[in-house]
Amino acid sequence: MKVSDKYLRDLLREIVSLRAGGVCEFPGCTETNGDPHHWFSKKNLAVKYSFENCLWLCNFHHTASAYSAHKAPFSFKKKIIQCGVRSEAWKYEVLRKANQIITVAPEIYRQEMKIVLLKELERLAA
Repeated sequence: MKVSDKYLRDLLREIVSLRAGGVCEFPGCTETNGDPHHWFSKKNLAVKYSFENCLWLCNFHHTASAYSAHKAPFSFKKKIIQCGVRSEAWKYEVLRKANQIITVAPEIYRQEMKIVLLKELERLAA
């Protein structure tokens, strides 16, 4: 049975929200309505479904603010590290994963990621 991109994105969304307690991860923000933001582009298949690559952000900090993740990525990333939301070690580990080359067919990769995401969801729900 094929695993759809939408199914994996929905799992990823749930995991990132649960991990953040449903609250925007931007320092000082308490907004609860959010979306996952990919530190490295979701166009990169190696980290597209990686919960480690994501932060939970409200719309304002994700795309709307002049200092948002999409409008000012350099400043945003610097603030996330400086304020301890994520660490330098985390940043380099995600970079290492982002630089991996996926050598299996996308269908097989999606199957593998389904297992990883379901395992993480189970861990967070426990």
